[in-house]
Amino acid sequence: MLKYIFGLILCVGVLQAAKAEHADSVVYYLKKSGKQVLIKDSADYYRVILSPDTNIDRDLYRVFDYYPDGKIKRVGTSLNAGPYPALDGVCMFYYPSGKRQEVSQYKNGQLIGNVVDYYPNGKLYAIFKVEGFGMGYYDGYYRGYLPGADYGYRFYVEEMRDSTGNMLVQNGTGHFISFDDKYQKMSEEGDLKNHKKEGEWRGLIADSGKFVCNFHKDELKSGISYMNSGHQYSFKKFAVNAVFSDGIDEFYRYIKNHTQYPESAKKHNVRGVVPVEFFVETDGRVTNARAVSSLIKSLDDEAVRVVSASPIWIPGYRFGIPVRTRYTVNVSFYNL
Repeated sequence: MLKYIFGLILCVGVLQAAKAEHADSVVYYLKKSGKQVLIKDSADYYRVILSPDTNIDRDLYRVFDYYPDGKIKRVGTSLNAGPYPALDGVCMFYYPSGKRQEVSQYKNGQLIGNVVDYYPNGKLYAIFKVEGFGMGYYDGYYRGYLPGADYGYRFYVEEMRDSTGNMLVQNGTGHFISFDDKYQKMSEEGDLKNHKKEGEWRGLIADSGKFVCNFHKDELKSGISYMNSGHQYSFKKFAVNAVFSDGIDEFYRYIKNHTQYPESAKKHNVRGVVPVEFFVETDGRVTNARAVSSLIKSLDDEAVRVVSASPIWIPGYRFGIPVRTRYTVNVSFYNL
């Protein structure tokens, strides 16, 4: 394994010098969300995929992510050469300064073992134990550091230190503190006992406010969010998804009962499913419906029409605060 890591680090230097212009490389431009874009100037970082190095491993593609200024951001290996890698092996993240940020390990696209994070000054921040089996695309960029479930995984804090090296959490017990990406602002803190949240926890809600909540053995008992606007909201769940007033089955029943099969589609016997994306606003209205993929225009338009005419939903909530929520449903034209 050490030989392989040294091989990756050597490749970093080679790539830096060559500015990713190797003949066997593929370059992708990406936003922080993971969305692929076509123009480098609109990307938050870019990804270079190199063919397997037969001197090290003939089956694994080499993955190199770069900050916009060309400094290395992440080094890893993948089972595929696409823009969204199925990571396999050791993965190393770096701060813009070049200092090590995180070391993690993957197998067949899944996180395994421990994740080790470092402060920007190079000192150890935390060791997280990973359990579970990831769901959907996940490559390590979008994981929050809060203990609990994320992308089908659970992250348990085994050890945590402050930026000077003093121990904060040991063997899952102590005072947990998470920070923003630059470690300049505390985002959440509270006590852990045997890997479970206990007592009062406090944190920030982006730039709009803060929350205070109480836990017992990892179970949220109560919470209050305090907004900069002066409003307060109580909650017993951190997040509640938007729902149709009578449930999703009733919404699909509404769609079936109100969808009309256009004559143009009927004439050519066109059948299929149109996925429709829309937003549920904070007052429950459905807005901005659009066909995600197309069958024919008349079916697309009908699918958008019937979804847009939906009765009022119950909005989603975060920290007890109503929020705009994106949703996708399938409108079927098979049984009309």
